[in-house]
This record gives sequence, C-alpha cells and structure tokens, in this order.
Amino acid sequence: MIIQILSLIIALLAVIIGPIITYRITKKNLEIKFRTMTQEKWVDKLEESTHSFLNSSLEWIEKYRGLRDRSSQLKNPNIEIDRMLNAINSSIIKLQLLLDNNKPDQKCILDNVVEMKHIINDKSFENDSISRLRVCHENIIERLKNIFHEERNKIASIFR
Repeated sequence: MIIQILSLIIALLAVIIGPIITYRITKKNLEIKFRTMTQEKWVDKLEESTHSFLNSSLEWIEKYRGLRDRSSQLKNPNIEIDRMLNAINSSIIKLQLLLDNNKPDQKCILDNVVEMKHIINDKSFENDSISRLRVCHENIIERLKNIFHEERNKIASIFR
C-alpha cells in the first residue's frame, strides 16, 4: 500500500513538474534565439548602412568634380548631384538611428560621419579635405571592426 501511494505521489509530481521544466527550458531557448537574432540583424543593418554611406561618399568625391566641370555638357547635372546627396543623407539618417552616442566606438563613427558630411557639403575638394575624408573613412572602418568583433563575441558568449 505504501509503495502504491509513493508511486502515485511520484507520478503526480512528474505530471506537474515535467511541464513546468519543459516550459522553462523552451522559454530560455526562445530568449537565446531572440537575442542572437536581434544582435545579428543589428550588425547586418549597421554593415549595410555604413557600406551605403562610405560608398555614396566615395562616389561623391569621384564624380562631383567631373559633374561640376562638365555641367555645360550635361542637360541637368543637378539631378545627379541631388541623387548622390540624397543617398549620403539617407545613409547618415540610418546610421544615426542605429548607433548610440553613449558608446565610444559608435560615437567616434558618428563624429567621423558628421565631419565627412561637412566636407561634402562644402563642395571644395582640395588636397587637405580629400585627405581628411580618407582619414575619417579609415577611422570608421577601424571602429566598425571593433564593433563587429565585440558583437560576434557577445553572440558567441550566449551559447556558452
């Protein structure tokens, strides 16, 4: 009789505790998947936005002088200039939304983006401004490497 009661109690505990343990394990797995997915998407968006900004900026540097010099040959060079400026401004907005001014590497990227934007808006490309653009470009890339490395480490640490 005692063995039957003991078996009944153990079965009752298994029926009650089993689903609770399963729920907790499933919940933890979903939290881990969500955190990694969110971080990976943020990294992907950051990579896409910085690529867009740097590519648009370089296109501006390479094409602007030619457009300005050949403006008499083109029907409307302002359309091309506006297209390039829109691409740059759009990517800057994306970067400002993605990056946090309170984190040093991210703040440095935003500061370099602002400096590059000022140089581009001045529309005077002397050797000094071109070299400043290149320095900003390299600074952004170095900071991005740091951020990507940190984020990959965070994602890897979730699974440890």
